[in-house]
Amino acid sequence: MSDIAGFGDKLDKLEERISDMNNAVTAVQGGFTALKQDISANATRLNEAEDRIESAEESVQSMISELTAATKRIAYLETKTEDLENRGRRKNLRLVGLAEGTEGTQSMLSYIQHKMPLWLGLDPADTPFTIERAHHTLGRPKPGQNRAVLIRFLRFQDREVVFLKAKQRTITHEGHTIFFAQDFSAETMKKRSQFNAVKKQFVEAGSFRRFQLQPCKKRIFHNGKIVTFSSPEEAENFLHK
Repeated sequence: MSDIAGFGDKLDKLEERISDMNNAVTAVQGGFTALKQDISANATRLNEAEDRIESAEESVQSMISELTAATKRIAYLETKTEDLENRGRRKNLRLVGLAEGTEGTQSMLSYIQHKMPLWLGLDPADTPFTIERAHHTLGRPKPGQNRAVLIRFLRFQDREVVFLKAKQRTITHEGHTIFFAQDFSAETMKKRSQFNAVKKQFVEAGSFRRFQLQPCKKRIFHNGKIVTFSSPEEAENFLHK
Protein backbone atom coordinates (compact mmCIF):
# COMPACT_ATOMS: atom_id res chain seq x y z
CA MET A 1 0.00 0.00 0.00
CA SER A 2 2.88 2.32 0.81
CA ASP A 3 4.26 1.81 -2.69
CA ILE A 4 0.96 2.71 -4.24
CA ALA A 5 0.71 5.81 -2.05
CA GLY A 6 4.28 6.85 -3.03
CA PHE A 7 3.51 6.35 -6.70
CA GLY A 8 0.42 8.51 -6.30
CA ASP A 9 2.49 11.28 -4.76
CA LYS A 10 4.95 11.13 -7.64
CA LEU A 11 2.10 11.21 -10.10
CA ASP A 12 0.63 14.26 -8.38
CA LYS A 13 4.01 16.01 -8.51
CA LEU A 14 4.40 15.10 -12.18
CA GLU A 15 0.98 16.52 -12.93
CA GLU A 16 1.95 19.69 -11.05
CA ARG A 17 5.12 19.99 -13.11
CA ILE A 18 3.16 19.39 -16.33
CA SER A 19 0.67 22.04 -15.23
CA ASP A 20 3.54 24.43 -14.48
CA MET A 21 5.04 23.70 -17.89
CA ASN A 22 1.67 24.29 -19.54
CA ASN A 23 1.42 27.58 -17.71
CA ALA A 24 4.94 28.48 -18.83
CA VAL A 25 4.16 27.54 -22.43
CA THR A 26 0.98 29.59 -22.26
CA ALA A 27 2.98 32.54 -20.91
CA VAL A 28 5.57 32.13 -23.68
CA GLN A 29 2.83 31.91 -26.27
CA GLY A 30 1.31 35.06 -24.83
CA GLY A 31 4.70 36.75 -25.06
CA PHE A 32 5.08 35.64 -28.68
CA THR A 33 1.60 36.91 -29.44
CA ALA A 34 2.42 40.27 -27.88
CA LEU A 35 5.74 40.32 -29.76
CA LYS A 36 3.99 39.56 -33.05
CA GLN A 37 1.54 42.33 -32.32
CA ASP A 38 4.42 44.73 -31.60
CA ILE A 39 6.18 43.66 -34.80
CA SER A 40 2.96 44.11 -36.75
CA ALA A 41 2.42 47.54 -35.20
CA ASN A 42 6.04 48.53 -35.94
CA ALA A 43 5.67 47.28 -39.51
CA THR A 44 2.58 49.43 -39.89
CA ARG A 45 4.39 52.42 -38.44
CA LEU A 46 7.38 51.71 -40.72
CA ASN A 47 5.11 51.58 -43.76
CA GLU A 48 3.50 54.83 -42.69
CA ALA A 49 6.94 56.38 -42.18
CA GLU A 50 8.06 55.18 -45.62
CA ASP A 51 4.93 56.69 -47.14
CA ARG A 52 5.60 59.99 -45.39
CA ILE A 53 9.27 59.93 -46.48
CA GLU A 54 8.25 59.20 -50.05
CA SER A 55 5.72 62.02 -49.92
CA ALA A 56 8.36 64.35 -48.43
CA GLU A 57 10.88 63.36 -51.13
CA GLU A 58 8.30 64.11 -53.81
CA SER A 59 7.59 67.47 -52.18
CA VAL A 60 11.32 68.25 -51.96
CA GLN A 61 11.81 67.26 -55.60
CA SER A 62 8.88 69.47 -56.56
CA MET A 63 10.36 72.37 -54.58
CA ILE A 64 13.77 71.78 -56.19
CA SER A 65 12.16 71.90 -59.63
CA GLU A 66 10.29 75.08 -58.71
CA LEU A 67 13.47 76.60 -57.26
CA THR A 68 15.44 75.70 -60.39
CA ALA A 69 12.76 77.27 -62.57
CA ALA A 70 12.65 80.35 -60.33
CA THR A 71 16.46 80.65 -60.39
CA LYS A 72 16.46 80.50 -64.19
CA ARG A 73 13.70 83.07 -64.31
CA ILE A 74 15.56 85.38 -61.94
CA ALA A 75 18.76 85.00 -64.00
CA TYR A 76 16.79 85.82 -67.15
CA LEU A 77 15.19 88.88 -65.55
CA GLU A 78 18.56 90.04 -64.19
CA THR A 79 20.05 89.73 -67.67
CA LYS A 80 17.14 91.66 -69.18
CA THR A 81 17.41 94.32 -66.47
CA GLU A 82 21.15 94.63 -67.03
CA ASP A 83 20.58 94.89 -70.78
CA LEU A 84 17.92 97.58 -70.32
CA GLU A 85 20.16 99.52 -67.94
CA ASN A 86 23.05 99.39 -70.40
CA ARG A 87 20.76 100.48 -73.22
CA GLY A 88 19.74 103.44 -71.08
CA ARG A 89 23.43 104.35 -70.77
CA ARG A 90 24.22 104.14 -74.50
CA LYS A 91 24.36 107.93 -74.83
CA ASN A 92 26.71 108.29 -71.84
CA LEU A 93 30.48 108.52 -71.54
CA ARG A 94 32.64 108.66 -68.44
CA LEU A 95 35.48 111.17 -68.33
CA VAL A 96 38.20 109.69 -66.14
CA GLY A 97 41.19 111.51 -64.65
CA LEU A 98 39.81 115.04 -64.38
CA ALA A 99 40.86 116.53 -61.03
CA GLU A 100 38.19 117.41 -58.50
CA GLY A 101 37.24 121.10 -58.62
CA THR A 102 38.83 121.71 -62.02
CA GLU A 103 35.63 123.33 -63.27
CA GLY A 104 35.97 126.08 -60.65
CA THR A 105 32.84 128.22 -60.35
CA GLN A 106 31.41 127.04 -63.67
CA SER A 107 28.88 124.30 -63.91
CA MET A 108 30.38 121.01 -65.03
CA LEU A 109 28.18 121.09 -68.13
CA SER A 110 29.50 124.50 -69.23
CA TYR A 111 33.07 123.48 -68.47
CA ILE A 112 32.86 120.25 -70.48
CA GLN A 113 31.12 121.97 -73.40
CA HIS A 114 33.95 124.50 -73.53
CA LYS A 115 36.84 122.05 -73.11
CA MET A 116 35.61 119.10 -75.16
CA PRO A 117 36.44 120.53 -78.63
CA LEU A 118 39.92 121.50 -77.41
CA TRP A 119 40.58 118.03 -76.02
CA LEU A 120 39.45 116.40 -79.27
CA GLY A 121 41.20 118.85 -81.61
CA LEU A 122 37.92 120.15 -83.05
CA ASP A 123 36.85 123.63 -84.07
CA PRO A 124 34.77 125.03 -81.17
CA ALA A 125 32.61 126.87 -83.70
CA ASP A 126 31.75 123.65 -85.48
CA THR A 127 31.20 121.20 -82.63
CA PRO A 128 29.35 118.14 -84.02
CA PHE A 129 27.72 117.09 -80.76
CA THR A 130 25.32 118.29 -78.08
CA ILE A 131 25.70 117.55 -74.37
CA GLU A 132 22.54 117.21 -72.28
CA ARG A 133 24.18 117.10 -68.86
CA ALA A 134 27.50 116.50 -67.12
CA HIS A 135 28.20 115.83 -63.46
CA HIS A 136 30.49 113.91 -61.14
CA THR A 137 29.49 110.36 -60.33
CA LEU A 138 27.88 109.88 -56.94
CA GLY A 139 29.81 109.20 -53.77
CA ARG A 140 32.78 110.84 -52.15
CA PRO A 141 36.15 110.13 -53.77
CA LYS A 142 38.78 108.18 -51.87
CA PRO A 143 41.86 110.17 -50.76
CA GLY A 144 44.07 110.85 -53.78
CA GLN A 145 41.41 109.75 -56.25
CA ASN A 146 39.09 111.70 -58.52
CA ARG A 147 35.53 110.86 -59.34
CA ALA A 148 34.66 110.24 -62.97
CA VAL A 149 32.51 112.80 -64.76
CA LEU A 150 29.37 111.34 -66.29
CA ILE A 151 28.52 112.99 -69.61
CA ARG A 152 25.20 112.40 -71.36
CA PHE A 153 24.82 113.38 -75.00
CA LEU A 154 21.64 114.30 -76.80
CA ARG A 155 22.14 111.61 -79.42
CA PHE A 156 23.97 108.31 -79.49
CA GLN A 157 25.74 109.45 -82.65
CA ASP A 158 27.15 112.42 -80.69
CA ARG A 159 28.55 110.09 -78.10
CA GLU A 160 30.12 107.91 -80.83
CA VAL A 161 31.83 110.90 -82.45
CA VAL A 162 33.44 111.89 -79.15
CA PHE A 163 34.39 108.35 -78.17
CA LEU A 164 36.01 107.54 -81.51
CA LYS A 165 37.86 110.87 -81.63
CA ALA A 166 39.13 110.38 -78.08
CA LYS A 167 40.41 106.87 -78.88
CA GLN A 168 42.57 108.31 -81.64
CA ARG A 169 44.61 110.61 -79.40
CA THR A 170 46.22 110.97 -76.00
CA ILE A 171 44.43 113.72 -74.08
CA THR A 172 46.16 115.68 -71.33
CA HIS A 173 44.71 118.37 -69.10
CA GLU A 174 46.76 120.43 -66.67
CA GLY A 175 49.54 117.87 -66.86
CA HIS A 176 47.29 114.85 -66.28
CA THR A 177 46.17 112.24 -68.78
CA ILE A 178 42.41 111.98 -69.07
CA PHE A 179 40.37 109.55 -71.13
CA PHE A 180 36.82 108.71 -72.06
CA ALA A 181 35.27 105.36 -71.19
CA GLN A 182 31.94 103.78 -71.97
CA ASP A 183 29.32 103.86 -69.23
CA PHE A 184 27.96 100.48 -68.20
CA SER A 185 25.94 99.05 -65.33
CA ALA A 186 27.77 97.99 -62.17
CA GLU A 187 27.15 94.31 -62.97
CA THR A 188 28.60 94.63 -66.47
CA MET A 189 31.64 96.47 -65.12
CA LYS A 190 32.12 93.71 -62.55
CA LYS A 191 32.00 91.05 -65.27
CA ARG A 192 34.46 92.95 -67.45
CA SER A 193 36.88 93.51 -64.59
CA GLN A 194 37.18 89.75 -64.18
CA PHE A 195 38.82 89.68 -67.62
CA ASN A 196 41.43 92.34 -66.74
CA ALA A 197 44.39 90.01 -66.17
CA VAL A 198 43.91 87.90 -69.28
CA LYS A 199 42.88 90.97 -71.31
CA LYS A 200 46.28 92.52 -70.59
CA GLN A 201 48.00 89.44 -71.98
CA PHE A 202 45.92 89.53 -75.16
CA VAL A 203 46.57 93.27 -75.57
CA GLU A 204 50.32 92.66 -75.27
CA ALA A 205 50.00 89.95 -77.91
CA GLY A 206 48.08 92.34 -80.16
CA SER A 207 45.04 90.04 -80.21
CA PHE A 208 42.44 91.89 -78.14
CA ARG A 209 39.56 93.33 -80.11
CA ARG A 210 36.71 94.36 -77.86
CA PHE A 211 33.98 93.22 -75.51
CA GLN A 212 30.63 92.04 -76.73
CA LEU A 213 28.16 93.90 -74.55
CA GLN A 214 25.36 91.42 -73.86
CA PRO A 215 26.13 88.86 -72.81
CA CYS A 216 29.49 90.14 -71.58
CA LYS A 217 32.05 88.28 -73.68
CA LYS A 218 35.60 89.01 -74.76
CA ARG A 219 36.59 88.88 -78.41
CA ILE A 220 40.06 88.46 -79.90
CA PHE A 221 41.50 88.17 -83.38
CA HIS A 222 43.63 85.03 -83.64
CA ASN A 223 45.10 83.47 -86.79
CA GLY A 224 42.72 85.40 -89.00
CA LYS A 225 39.62 84.47 -87.01
CA ILE A 226 37.44 86.10 -84.36
CA VAL A 227 37.38 84.03 -81.14
CA THR A 228 34.87 84.75 -78.36
CA PHE A 229 35.20 83.81 -74.67
CA SER A 230 32.39 83.68 -72.12
CA SER A 231 34.61 83.56 -69.02
CA PRO A 232 38.15 84.50 -67.93
CA GLU A 233 38.90 80.80 -67.36
CA GLU A 234 37.97 79.99 -70.94
CA ALA A 235 40.24 82.78 -72.20
CA GLU A 236 43.11 81.65 -69.93
CA ASN A 237 42.84 78.08 -71.19
CA PHE A 238 42.93 79.29 -74.80
CA LEU A 239 45.91 81.53 -74.11
CA HIS A 240 48.00 78.77 -72.56
CA LYS A 241 47.06 75.78 -74.67
